[in-house]
Amino acid sequence: MNLIYLISLFIGTVQLLFWLSTYFLRKGIKESETYGATALEPLTVILSARNEAHNLSTFLPHILSQDYPNFEIIVINDDSTDHSSEVLDHFMAQYANLRVIHMQNKDREGKKQALQEGIKEAKYEWLVFTDADCYPKSDQWLRSLAAKCNDKTDIILSYSPYQKGKGYLNDFIRYETFMTAVIYGTFTQLGMPYMGVGRNMAYRKSRFLEKVNKEKFEEISFGDDDIAVNAMANSQNTALQFTEKAIVMSLPKATLPDFIKQKTRHISSSAYYKTNHQWLLSLLAISQAIFYPFLFFLIVHDIQAAISLFIFRMAIFLPNLILLMRKMECKDLIHKAILMDFLFFLYYWYVSFQWIRTKKISWI
Repeated sequence: MNLIYLISLFIGTVQLLFWLSTYFLRKGIKESETYGATALEPLTVILSARNEAHNLSTFLPHILSQDYPNFEIIVINDDSTDHSSEVLDHFMAQYANLRVIHMQNKDREGKKQALQEGIKEAKYEWLVFTDADCYPKSDQWLRSLAAKCNDKTDIILSYSPYQKGKGYLNDFIRYETFMTAVIYGTFTQLGMPYMGVGRNMAYRKSRFLEKVNKEKFEEISFGDDDIAVNAMANSQNTALQFTEKAIVMSLPKATLPDFIKQKTRHISSSAYYKTNHQWLLSLLAISQAIFYPFLFFLIVHDIQAAISLFIFRMAIFLPNLILLMRKMECKDLIHKAILMDFLFFLYYWYVSFQWIRTKKISWI
């Protein structure tokens, strides 16, 4: 019974500390709504696209039409075989601030080599990153990110939820993305930034060139966003911008195998995080992964303890979760919160097994 007590104490303590800490994320979101820079830095927006002609036609205008005084857009046409070149030529004829780099016959898989080329060619110090299958929710996207630019900041992390669709797969993809943002957002607010999402973040060109080893960065096909942030970020130089105007929407994967493949690759990136980040994230993941199996064990052996543990976790989990869902494009999932939490537990186990089983993760 002492072991049961210790496991209950571990789960309760880790979950309590984390969900109470999300207060600082909510506080950061609220403060960002009234935060403004005195001057708007010139920006370079960089995106890599491979066979994305349709998405470029649909979403690139959302970036080109941003209400911002001085920015350029660099699109790296990454060895495309569709009519991406024609689409980009069409836009270049209309927008003088659009530049295109055509890459062919790369010697490495993934998009890191393409992004490196974009970074090298960027005219401005501040670089903003997104993907071809994404679109800013507002024409104030760049202004919202630039509001966080100051002398002390090198990195700005933002939020990129997936577009709402039909079915439970879409619900869970959106929930998982929301939870990932809650975790890295909370850690950032606590002074421990460890990752960002390449669909919506910004950093200084000089910081990247100083801190990220080119050969080491390119030798791993995945992790262009989180591995780079983990190398560059510290408690003093990273800002969070999760306000509604800063949001970039993304197109979700359409099938479960595609989603699992994508997330397995992302989890593989965590092996390259700083050691303290790996330990803290592991503790949080373990407390989530063992909660439901341990709860089922208690139901069989000590129903009163099971009820107490369930009520305790839900009492700290649900109120904080609901407050964040209301701020982060997930209000429609509130009534499914416990179901999503249970699926999140299954997801942890399945993706972890997939990661162990898969020796080589191919780039999507």
